Amino acid sequence: MIVTTTRITVSSANRSELFQTVLMLLTPVMNEKGCLSSRFYVDSADSNSVMLVEEWETEEDWDNHLRTRDCAVFMGAVSVLCRPASVDFKLLSYVAGIEAITAGRTFYPMDSQ
Repeated sequence: MIVTTTRITVSSANRSELFQTVLMLLTPVMNEKGCLSSRFYVDSADSNSVMLVEEWETEEDWDNHLRTRDCAVFMGAVSVLCRPASVDFKLLSYVAGIEAITAGRTFYPMDSQ
């Protein structure tokens, strides 16, 4: 599984237009081959900072998405509405479940009294 996170900072003047553009694109992206989820979040501490989180079955599916018209529209909106463009993009190629956390933890017994 491939997980991408894209953090975007937009001015309050352009916030509504960016939101409209992204929300218009979510359903078509979800219908692309290999897209497991596409979610758009607003930072609770800064309403002008948002994050787009997507999960893809394979890296090939994600690569194909990057060549779509919808991805071009998204990148165009960010470049026009977020000046200077403030985008922080991350790609995670490995995702582990709770078992990875529990395997790495050391448990200490409580002191008996």
